[in-house]
Amino acid sequence: MELSVVLPEDIDEVVAGYKDCRPLIPMLHGRLAQMADKAAIRTCAKRLHMLSRQNGRLGVRFDHELEAEVFQDYLIYMYRPRGFSLVRQLYNRKVYPEKSLEQELLAGMVQARFSVFWIGVLHPEKGCSALDIISGEQLFILDQTLTQQEATGLLAAFRVFPFRGVWAHTGANMVLGKVEDTAGLQPMGRILNDQQERELNEENVRRWRTLLAGQQ
Repeated sequence: MELSVVLPEDIDEVVAGYKDCRPLIPMLHGRLAQMADKAAIRTCAKRLHMLSRQNGRLGVRFDHELEAEVFQDYLIYMYRPRGFSLVRQLYNRKVYPEKSLEQELLAGMVQARFSVFWIGVLHPEKGCSALDIISGEQLFILDQTLTQQEATGLLAAFRVFPFRGVWAHTGANMVLGKVEDTAGLQPMGRILNDQQERELNEENVRRWRTLLAGQQ
């Protein structure tokens, strides 16, 4: 399968802006995670089958070091009491100046969506062209890590958000395998509602954790 993603003319400028903003993303994620109360953490741990009881106390159990980042990603984007994620709550508070990089990132992050992607083409130092196998959309995704590895052909589940006309990766990545023969790779052509997106996220976390357990 050949992807026909057209990079914007100002892609070098966009990439430079992304590199400036990239260190702020984990900072914002850390701040968002601190906003989560015990009820939020327990609810998300239960949904992802990561809830454990030790010495009579409930907590989160990670069977692999990579799971912590995936759990945090789910917590801050998918836990939505009264319909508002932690990302939306922080954005609405306007704690950062309107034209700051932090507020620009949050404005994109409130539009984040989770899906499963096939990585078709790598663009060194920029990102990758990918096929969203749920919606069928072809995207250019800013990413500084995938281009440093043999990622072409990977099938991975993660979350993206709009950034200056393209898409950016939130950082938590779940590699599900590699697809060499794309003849049978048929997108579903579906647009998910919030509940369906959450279920897709949870389903792929379970699938990914099973794969990790088999590798240990």
